Amino acid sequence: MLSIIISWRDRDELGRALPALRAAARAAGGDVTVVNYSGTDQLLMPMLGEPGPDLHVVTVADQQYFNKAAAQNIGAAHARHPVLFFCDCDIIPEPEQVADLARRLHAGGDQFATLAGVRESEINSRGARHVVSFGYELRIRTADGRQLRIVDNEEDGQDGTRQAPGLLLVRREDFLAIEGYNSDLHGWGWEDQDMISRLTLGRGLERINEGYALHLSHDDHARTAFYPKMASRWESRDRMLRKALANYDDANFLGSYQRDVAALMPHASRASGGKVQLA
Repeated sequence: MLSIIISWRDRDELGRALPALRAAARAAGGDVTVVNYSGTDQLLMPMLGEPGPDLHVVTVADQQYFNKAAAQNIGAAHARHPVLFFCDCDIIPEPEQVADLARRLHAGGDQFATLAGVRESEINSRGARHVVSFGYELRIRTADGRQLRIVDNEEDGQDGTRQAPGLLLVRREDFLAIEGYNSDLHGWGWEDQDMISRLTLGRGLERINEGYALHLSHDDHARTAFYPKMASRWESRDRMLRKALANYDDANFLGSYQRDVAALMPHASRASGGKVQLA
């Protein structure tokens, strides 16, 4: 029923997170696809654990920069189940929570789901000083009467919690109807919220926002090391938000799935059972 898609490039946290992600996939009768977006095979292999039919690796070669949206799209192109769960490589979920959300989506209805939040493995990982919590609320109403509300905040420095807009479960048919993720939003900070926006405003779906997971804390270098150079991740998020809002104002709620698949398939190879063939 469920394909879990994890985009990866040289991140150590995957080895700790993958067992719980595989357990979630098995609980929902599904599998895990790790998209190695021009990362290092020698680093990836020891993290995969025991090979099995529930684990696949898609390797995309020859990409100078990491592009999370493009990686998610190529992962979806290789996934086999009707419900997709896009999850970061540093997330340890509760398997039954994920399986329950997948079953609810599979049963039908005009809905998609995100996990409601995560708790950091190291409280105050962002190094808060006097300002221990900050966030924002986004509201959009379109001419056809659809409405969007997104509440988001950075890690609370006192309890280690924050929202989790990137932990997204969606039916494949709805994902394809809006052309997946938008790889033109290239950088850190808005491609996840953009999917929530387009599934709500473009596809007309209702968002389920339930469940929690553990986030393996890390610094900003791990977040942004493989993206094009940016002044800061906040500058990157602001730029991506403005680009996305311009798309919505043009009633453009489509991503770049077909374009990414056409561009990346010549560079992609798939290995089943969690086995990676080294060059």
